[in-house]
Amino acid sequence: MKLSASIPNLKSQAKRKAKEQGIPLSEALNKIAQREGFSSWSLLAKKFEEHETAQRQTLPKTIVELPLTGLLRKEAVSTAKSAFANALGRMEARSPRTARSSWNAEEYVDRVLTSDMLPIETDYALSLFEAFIVMEAVDAAVDADAED
Repeated sequence: MKLSASIPNLKSQAKRKAKEQGIPLSEALNKIAQREGFSSWSLLAKKFEEHETAQRQTLPKTIVELPLTGLLRKEAVSTAKSAFANALGRMEARSPRTARSSWNAEEYVDRVLTSDMLPIETDYALSLFEAFIVMEAVDAAVDADAED
């Protein structure tokens, strides 16, 4: 199932649209779903869940499409969260809790892999989430410390 962005990202787009256009969130979600080729948000969500369930069997050897879904997305987000916690733990941030709460692993995963990198071996892709995390942790810590 090919969507233009991850479900959390699509929901964020709908929230922005609802706020900007002064419409109910449900209406904005349905507009996003229609843009993605579905008649309603509930149908998009149902089809996406069915697709994710089918994808949960095993990790593929190669990633051939974005955004990541199913077990692969969960593994990528888990890898990113663990690497972020490790990187942040090595620093002396004044506000590590704020840094952790302001950082979004889902958005990070969506930014790291780009379509021009495909196809890419899954193990290598997962290692990239760890390799690029240090600057994410530094930026989150600096931003959190600046808020104090």
